[in-house]
Amino acid sequence: MNRGDFILVNAFTGHLAKGNQCCVLLLDDLADSQRLQDLAADFNLPATSFIRRMDAHNYQVRWFAPEGEINLCGHGTIAASAVLFEADPSIDEISFHYGEVILLGKREVSGVAITGTPIPSAEVEIPSHVLTGFKGKAAAYYTSSNKDIVLFENADDVCSMNPDWNALRKSNTFAYVVTATGDDSDFVSRVFLPYVSFLEDQATGSAHMLLTPFWSERLAKNEMKAHQLSKRGGRMSCGYHDNLVTLTAETLIFGQESLIP
Repeated sequence: MNRGDFILVNAFTGHLAKGNQCCVLLLDDLADSQRLQDLAADFNLPATSFIRRMDAHNYQVRWFAPEGEINLCGHGTIAASAVLFEADPSIDEISFHYGEVILLGKREVSGVAITGTPIPSAEVEIPSHVLTGFKGKAAAYYTSSNKDIVLFENADDVCSMNPDWNALRKSNTFAYVVTATGDDSDFVSRVFLPYVSFLEDQATGSAHMLLTPFWSERLAKNEMKAHQLSKRGGRMSCGYHDNLVTLTAETLIFGQESLIP
């Protein structure tokens, strides 16, 4: 992979038209936030991962959506890991540095794994805009530093949910992850974002950094299968050990090009 190359990846799937799309772009410098934002807007994908090589096993990373910078992007990290592992078969582990946050990417037989710190959540009373926005299906509500969790009674309600966006926009909450126990997986989810152009995220790593400890406690399991029930869908294995979350999934690299100098 050369500087200026950008590679297109579907994360949390091994198929075209599935999973979550990401553009991975290798640059010499990531300091110019406006340039990164402009590039992400032109790519117009859910996320663009900008990476800068520090050494063979360490990369600086920044993630941008078309509307702004992303503070934590799991599918962007899995995509970047897949690209770098494809470029150098001798490398099996890479650390991605975002400020003080470090995410570990690891090559696995079943795909790519990323490991990071869990995101805790706390139960609160269900707000009225959530009851209205999710049409009375919310059974419990949990806040976190990343996304808020809306617990549903069953997977069918998660699958069929069409939120009342006007109700959700009565709060400044950026993102909601609705979730329930699954049928062919341990749990299912969908991620809704009332304030961005992509109103639903297709397959969301950061949400599973939140959902893995959440469901581990409720199911008394440390290894779980997860299915995100968006239109494109996404599947991953979720591990919770030693206060770390590991997400393992397939990826598909489906395109490559270069920036014009």
